[in-house]
Amino acid sequence: MKILVYGCGVIGSYLTHVLCSAGNDVTVCARGRTRKILEKYGLRIKHKLQKKKTIDRPRVIGKADENEHYDIVFSIMQGQQQTALLPALAEVDSPLFVLVGNNLCAADTESEFHRLAGDNKTLLFGFQGTGGVREGNHTICVRWGSSRLVVGGLHSEPSEHDKAVIRSAFGKMKYRPVFMDDMEGWLYCHAAFILPIVYLSYKRGCDLRTAGSREVNDITLAAKEAYGLIRRAGKKICPAGDDAFFDSRMKMTVTNLALRAMAKTFVGELAATDHCRNAVTEMEYIDREFNRLRDIAPEYRMPVWDRMRAALPDWEEIHRIYDR
Repeated sequence: MKILVYGCGVIGSYLTHVLCSAGNDVTVCARGRTRKILEKYGLRIKHKLQKKKTIDRPRVIGKADENEHYDIVFSIMQGQQQTALLPALAEVDSPLFVLVGNNLCAADTESEFHRLAGDNKTLLFGFQGTGGVREGNHTICVRWGSSRLVVGGLHSEPSEHDKAVIRSAFGKMKYRPVFMDDMEGWLYCHAAFILPIVYLSYKRGCDLRTAGSREVNDITLAAKEAYGLIRRAGKKICPAGDDAFFDSRMKMTVTNLALRAMAKTFVGELAATDHCRNAVTEMEYIDREFNRLRDIAPEYRMPVWDRMRAALPDWEEIHRIYDR
């Protein structure tokens, strides 16, 4: 298959590696330093937990050719960056577009995309659970197993045709797509769990090793409150029934133990605090857009969430510290 990928950061690097490994004809659209590195060194990844290195050599361009046809376009950007890219995406000759990342303005994004591109192109939203950091001419990637791509429409599963096309892109790779029927709800639920980690990370100067057990335990308590807010605000819990997790004392205990272990190791750095250091604008965007739900349900109480968020330095101060 002929595939175009926009964005080759940590998440985009691994997705591109998987697509290349599956035997696709992959083109990466990149600019500046990233483009120079890819052209000179190729796509180099150190898979931290798997203790291996890979090198792929996708075609690299600075701008998509409007006359080139692609079977799928993947755009892997921070949520607030996707809107600026929509005019360029709308000009690409492809029937299927998948926007991968923390997009809490998915409804507005979909509306604007179809305004620019018309209704004959399909837009889906996706998320890939990998972390890591860019270092020199390579990416350090942390992932559990082969990872996966959660993908779906705003409020519906992809069509059977689009499912088949996406599955074909990954061939027989262990990395598999998981289809959802409401990606707006899924992205809100994901943000409900990561934002308490973000709050604690900034409170602790992006060093979770200094966090106490009670502080780490508050992550799941705050997430439980946030799931309640999502439901109260009329958004869908996705996957369906996912909030039942919080009713299991055993699952909560196991998750808290896992979070404490993560906080004390390099996994916490690569999966959380490194991203907080290097993506302050994205973290501020997720915080702002998620907390807009409070305007829909102002009566809903979130004491643990509010305590964690109140301990966060103001965003101007966070930018001053980490934007270098």
